[in-house]
Amino acid sequence: MLTTLYRLRRLLTLDLRVFDEVRVDTSATLPALVVAVVSIATLGLGGWFWWIVSGLEGRWDVLLKSVVLGTAFATAAWIVWLIVAFAVMNRIARVALDVGALLRAAGFACAPLCLALLMAVRPIAFGIGLTAIAAWVATTQIAMQRASGRSGGEVLLANVAGFGAWAIVMSLLATATNQTAPGPFLAESIWEAVTRGRVTFLP
Repeated sequence: MLTTLYRLRRLLTLDLRVFDEVRVDTSATLPALVVAVVSIATLGLGGWFWWIVSGLEGRWDVLLKSVVLGTAFATAAWIVWLIVAFAVMNRIARVALDVGALLRAAGFACAPLCLALLMAVRPIAFGIGLTAIAAWVATTQIAMQRASGRSGGEVLLANVAGFGAWAIVMSLLATATNQTAPGPFLAESIWEAVTRGRVTFLP
């Protein structure tokens, strides 16, 4: 636990050597998964905070759907992201990635999602949510480069393809009646609800 916290603190200072360490440290597999799940959960919490400060009703339903179920679905979709990236790297670059190394590096790369907690600041909530996800994609790119030993366009293509799969799944989960998607994806459910006249605001 202390080692994990130390590594996360170093990531905050942009010490990218952490990715090199965890990719070869097999004992970091479980901590990496915990970091990923907790970080994705903070994305959900950030969206829920925004929902509350925006005065929208159904906050407890959204807590269950977006934070609890949303975290589960987003984590599963994150695994799909890695599978797609692995497949693209293997197919295009002919790189035989170590699955464990990729999982550990990508798990710690989820840490920037904690920025989403600042979505409680309503005027900049959507921008914060997008920034958190963009930072996540960027750190995952670095993690994939360190895990594969490559830094060319094939790694970027693999990461974008994987993220695209994740984003599409999240978008499909954000509907007017089921806000089962975390963070800024709640805005999509709001938009659909508004256009269908299904959203109400608390007085």
